[in-house]
Amino acid sequence: MKLVRIRMEYVHPWPNHAGLFTARAQGFYRQAGLDVDIIADGWERGTPAELVARGEYQFASIRLGELVETRQGKNPMKALATFNQRQMGGVISLKSKNIHSFADLEGKTVAVPFTEPRLVESIRQSVTRAGADFSKVNIVHPGGMWEPDIRAVEKGQFDAVFNVLGWESYQGISPVDEIVQLSFDEVGVTPHHTYFICATDEMIALEPDTVRSFIQATQRGFEYAFAHPDQALEACADTMCHVDPEVLRHSLNFMMPSWLTDNGRWGHIQPELVDNYMQWMISGGFSTGKMADVTSSWTNEFLDS
Repeated sequence: MKLVRIRMEYVHPWPNHAGLFTARAQGFYRQAGLDVDIIADGWERGTPAELVARGEYQFASIRLGELVETRQGKNPMKALATFNQRQMGGVISLKSKNIHSFADLEGKTVAVPFTEPRLVESIRQSVTRAGADFSKVNIVHPGGMWEPDIRAVEKGQFDAVFNVLGWESYQGISPVDEIVQLSFDEVGVTPHHTYFICATDEMIALEPDTVRSFIQATQRGFEYAFAHPDQALEACADTMCHVDPEVLRHSLNFMMPSWLTDNGRWGHIQPELVDNYMQWMISGGFSTGKMADVTSSWTNEFLDS
């Protein structure tokens, strides 16, 4: 068995990773001759891309901007599959805050970690498209490294927060039908793939069979998880034992539709989503990547068509 390590994008596993754990639990990796180590951690030792470049991992989950920026460095990377066919970030609140759409953010306080300009601009465009006045939205940084979830809204610290829809939304005590989740995709603002499984060009050139085996086994895992959600939850239960099982179920149900294309396949990267979002980020000054590098930054060739 060949040991393969993948470094995830977040500090802990969450249901968007369910296909990886399902592939391992169902023996898809083992059948491909792979022993897969799925790792989540903070960033003190470096970003996932930097750790892959150092040879500590063969694969990593990376966002588009950072991926394209690697094309200018010593260890260019390439996306081999995408986790999501839509963006997963958005604005989270409660009906009790009288927030039902982006227009209702007028006069409200919205926590955005680090007041990251890319996220603030997405909110600005969404509020404006809804016919409201963005200047009346109070955008605040919650402080430190804190990325608040629905619990901060429940406690009255903020009226709404930016975070991951379908995950950070369900961490509190509010009934699911009282939670408000505002998606940028629903108002046509910056549609894009959320995360990509990536490897270095060198890894792809030297070990194409390992790359293909890993990507196709992962694809089987996500497609199996979509068709068998109860088994996917079982596969996640050990690693995510700190999470209420009902939270896992609600979250998985929210995530699963984002995994597949219209023809029911996981992982396939859509050129228009990549090109349009990268152009938006470059134009807004949110990425130092170059449009000339976009085409070489991804491929669908290792997926099972």
